[in-house]
Amino acid sequence: MRTAVTDHLAEWWSLAACQHADPDLFFPISAAGPARAQLVGAKAVCARCPVRPDCLRYALAADPVQGVWGGLTEEERRLLRQRETKARVRAARRSGPASPARPAPPGPLREPACPRAGRRGGCLGPAIRDS
Repeated sequence: MRTAVTDHLAEWWSLAACQHADPDLFFPISAAGPARAQLVGAKAVCARCPVRPDCLRYALAADPVQGVWGGLTEEERRLLRQRETKARVRAARRSGPASPARPAPPGPLREPACPRAGRRGGCLGPAIRDS
């Protein structure tokens, strides 16, 4: 059974630059030594790929995915996910409910609260009563 997700996957995957490259290039044994040249080669293929963003989105959503996908290694994708999570948490904190203002400490110099205080806390004058 085909779904919209598999149809979209088949669509971008068929356009990927890696379709014509050696698959071993995208699955280096390590990130150091001779495997470093593989990483550089894989990232060079990804850099010229027209569907790189789709590929990266797929790899991030299908975690864990081994190898180079969307131009990033497994470790780079892990770090990207961490940064995105931290950014979402910070954004949620900023847009969350404001913390209540601290009341002024009690003391002899404290003025009585004005019943008609404005937004900035200044008194707008005496209250006018209809009698």
